[in-house]
Amino acid sequence: MRSLLGSWSAAVVTACVAVELLAFPSIASAQSKETATGPARPQGVAMRPVSQTESNGEVALDRRATIRLDSAQHILFDGRYADAMTAFDAVLESGAARGNYSLTSWAQHGMAVSAALAGQVARARAFYDELLRGPSLFPLADSIEAAVLTGGRGAVTAMLDRFGLTHPSMLGQQYTHSFRALDLALNANCNGAVDEISQAPDAGRPLPQAIRGFCAAKAGHKAEAMMLRDSVLTQPLADHRSWPMIVARGLALKIH
Repeated sequence: MRSLLGSWSAAVVTACVAVELLAFPSIASAQSKETATGPARPQGVAMRPVSQTESNGEVALDRRATIRLDSAQHILFDGRYADAMTAFDAVLESGAARGNYSLTSWAQHGMAVSAALAGQVARARAFYDELLRGPSLFPLADSIEAAVLTGGRGAVTAMLDRFGLTHPSMLGQQYTHSFRALDLALNANCNGAVDEISQAPDAGRPLPQAIRGFCAAKAGHKAEAMMLRDSVLTQPLADHRSWPMIVARGLALKIH
């Protein structure tokens, strides 16, 4: 959920934000809609802009790192969390993303989400802390995602209230209600989660469906749960780079 404002027009930035939030079939992030080279670099960060004077070797290095990160993202999308963490970490350890905030934050975000969905809460918190130390266009959404997925319950409510007030659009409200419902569901309050989902502008998007399926399974409604699970996992236009979509798939994969 990162973007570069420095050289983009307002229209481009607005479009990216809209696409990010629409990925409820991507912000945290925090979830985010990524550029062709992963999360775009935020304004004010030291980076290596591609120019005519940049060496072919640096461009090739970024390209190889992007390909490796995209492969890791596919692994994460498929729910192979241990393998995804290994793949993201390998890019960081190789130094291929060094000096490129876009690629570094992409790998950090991937490791954080992988650990959280694998149930490694302490490890996920450490990865999110590292991610959030860097500049972000969406720091609040990234913080919400981190708190919801790692059990930071005390901070979630206040952050979601703030997000809802500052993002009154349909897309903003979709995000607010979906992540509030996710937080409730993960904290054994499925009645509250289902009520919250009913207030979302579109309860038929993947994350709300995953939450409803998760709660249906908890209530013993297996047929409904499996139907919703399959709907999330077979989304024909699902974007493997969308963090909210990956969270939705991670929740759906918990339904049995």
